[in-house]
Amino acid sequence: MTEAVASLGIGIAVGYLSQRSRLCFVGGFRDWLLFRETSLLTGVLAFALTAWVAWPLAALLGGVVGPLPGVAFASLSAGLAVGGGLLLGLASVLANGCPLRQHVLAGQGRGDSWAYLAGFAAGALAFRYLMLLVVIWGL
Repeated sequence: MTEAVASLGIGIAVGYLSQRSRLCFVGGFRDWLLFRETSLLTGVLAFALTAWVAWPLAALLGGVVGPLPGVAFASLSAGLAVGGGLLLGLASVLANGCPLRQHVLAGQGRGDSWAYLAGFAAGALAFRYLMLLVVIWGL
């Protein structure tokens, strides 16, 4: 129960800060590459620094799960992650925002963001079940 309450509290805080700061990873890189505008990029760098500090702290508390053993699984997982990341990046650029921004926009009632997130969830489920098949059948 404590984990659920903590997750809800952290989720509300992150959602509020994301909405108020207008943080967008795709927009940060886009604005920097096209216009040399760094206001959104500073948020991306702050997020990366926070993750860099928080990951070891989460590992100390036992909250980080490592990859499953197996060379074939690791190489297939890495290949699919790179391919999926490129596809997600392309879809994010075409949708004019990263998944974080799409979550914020969906929370504000944008229907196209809900469609984006439905595709995002379907892709995540497909990846998860493909990885389960690889582990179970040893493909």
